[in-house]
Amino acid sequence: MFYRPLILLTCTLSFACAEEILQLDKISVEETYSVIEERKDNSIAKRIIKGEELAQYGDMNAQEMLKRTPGVTISEGKGKKGAPGKGYTKVLIDGEEVSSTKRGNPLEHISPDMIERLEVMTNGSAEHSAESMGGIVNIVLKKPSSEGKTIAKVTAGAYEGEPMASVFVQNEGKKGKLSYLVNTTLSDNSQDDSSSTLTERYNENTDTDSRYRSLSLNTKLIYAPTSKEKYMFDGALNRSDYTKESVENRMGSVNETLLHNDEGDALMIWAKLSGNHNLSGTELVEWKLKYHENDSDGITRSDDATTQSEQNDQGTFRVFGTEGSYSKAYDEHFIKTGIELKHLTQNDEVSTYVNSVLDTADKQNLREDKGSFYLQDEISIGENMVVTPGIRYEHSLRRFEQSVAIDYFAPSLHALYKLSESDNLRASVAKTVKLPRLSELSSSLDSSLDDNDLNHPDVSGNPNLKEESAISYELRYEHFFDDKGIVSIGGFYRDISDKIEKLTTYDSGTGRYTERPENAGEGKLWSLELELKKSLDAYTKGLGIFANATIQNSSLVTDGVKRTIKGTNDYIYNIGIDHRFEPYRLTYGAAYRYVSGYDDPIDARDVAESQEGYGTLDLYAKKRLDSTYKLGLNLKNITQESITTTSKRYSSGVLSETQIDNENSRFHFLVTLEGRW
Repeated sequence: MFYRPLILLTCTLSFACAEEILQLDKISVEETYSVIEERKDNSIAKRIIKGEELAQYGDMNAQEMLKRTPGVTISEGKGKKGAPGKGYTKVLIDGEEVSSTKRGNPLEHISPDMIERLEVMTNGSAEHSAESMGGIVNIVLKKPSSEGKTIAKVTAGAYEGEPMASVFVQNEGKKGKLSYLVNTTLSDNSQDDSSSTLTERYNENTDTDSRYRSLSLNTKLIYAPTSKEKYMFDGALNRSDYTKESVENRMGSVNETLLHNDEGDALMIWAKLSGNHNLSGTELVEWKLKYHENDSDGITRSDDATTQSEQNDQGTFRVFGTEGSYSKAYDEHFIKTGIELKHLTQNDEVSTYVNSVLDTADKQNLREDKGSFYLQDEISIGENMVVTPGIRYEHSLRRFEQSVAIDYFAPSLHALYKLSESDNLRASVAKTVKLPRLSELSSSLDSSLDDNDLNHPDVSGNPNLKEESAISYELRYEHFFDDKGIVSIGGFYRDISDKIEKLTTYDSGTGRYTERPENAGEGKLWSLELELKKSLDAYTKGLGIFANATIQNSSLVTDGVKRTIKGTNDYIYNIGIDHRFEPYRLTYGAAYRYVSGYDDPIDARDVAESQEGYGTLDLYAKKRLDSTYKLGLNLKNITQESITTTSKRYSSGVLSETQIDNENSRFHFLVTLEGRW
């Protein structure tokens, strides 16, 4: 019984289970296998959220959707916005790692309509990358269905009076032995934001106008010449550009106006060819060939009354990879082994000009070759227990200013005990690592020009950065309701070595701030995670609720001094309610997300930071007009809370500077018309 969900996961990640049934001894995987059933039976603990449960709140892309996912934290606030995967969470798209650059983030190109579900794992198994510090989020995209259909969705709205619009079109079906899915997303969104900064030297008010445009083309092809063979192709082409113009009015000892302009574009290409071969009733072979490319370039300008500063930056990131795996069901065992090879390159060019005169020019070329091998066995013990031990070996050779070889073994052990048909008890332990990204090793400087301050420092890498490693323990209880609902409580403890943190240093000679990643010391992180999804049909027909919460605590010891890990929120929670009023074919609901604050003490570079908590309320309503069309309305960020970040710099233990930043959040609305044929 435990083999079925593992093979389902295997097939899902390689797009092998479009509509056929894969038959192995003890295995029968069907398209109708539900999310709840898979979560209940899977030997690896994971939280699974269907895409449609999150898409209804009007999120424009996968980046926004992840904020509602239990256990995922995305930094926000002035100068702090970023994608998951840069800190504790490894983000995958159909099992492939997300690689973002300063001007290109693949998550922003994924429409919620493309997402089948999200899978969140605290501890990955041996078949997942050991580079999963803090867990894994896998975004599983939809696969072709045998039923031919076309979807068109038009969304329009306004953000503080600025227009927002997107168009999504998808066609899928099957012709003979070929299943296909093709979609495109076109978006053009503008924003008008305001923020303020208060220091001892000045009070600054900033108005920012920005425009983001993107075009995304995606295709999935599945060719099944026989019942035992499948070949898959996945391709994506994403093109985006943006402009951002800021006017900063500073009032203090000297009143001045700073003009800041940032514009850039990015091109992302994803391609993967893979195959599935059922050798016998109990054996399965899979292989993949993949290529990823992320190119970007941009210009940043900053003008004051006397100086015109400009930075030109270009970046190219490429990945060539191949992998293969062999799986075999044998008595009470399901054994899987595999190998993966990758070649990564990153090229950065940065030039800065002052009053049209070249000031600095830097060029970095980084190379990395990675290889991994894993062996995993899923062992059924009686009717109620399954144990999944595994071992993974990874080797990395990096070439930049110096050549560095890194290799390590990463063992893992997962256990599932079925207390009853509705209750699970899970436990796991795994070693994980966090290798520095190539951009974190590059010594090229990304200047903030005239906008340089505590929360807008210059950004550079650290060629001497070491990998971060941890031992992570997890314990979780799950109860499944008959109505497909769930309640769970769990927690993890993580013992971290060579914790990587971004620290900001002030150079008194130049008067500038620079942020670099550094190995800050030995750390510990504790977390309690709660989750609830329940139908309330017994009280009101069509009513349902969901809620999740993460409570966490941390510590870090640097040179004998103990403090918390930077930017660790005390708690985060999401709560929502949905109601379907069947007589009017109307569905409506609300979702509220709250992120608590944090209060970081002085770090190794004499900087302390704190942030106040903030909440966001979203409302939605959807009306089925007929069998083809559906109309939707989303009211986003009704609370309009500001995100307040306070930074303090000390000199010899004495407070020398305080900076308070307020980023004012804005209300916006969206109207959607969707048709399905």
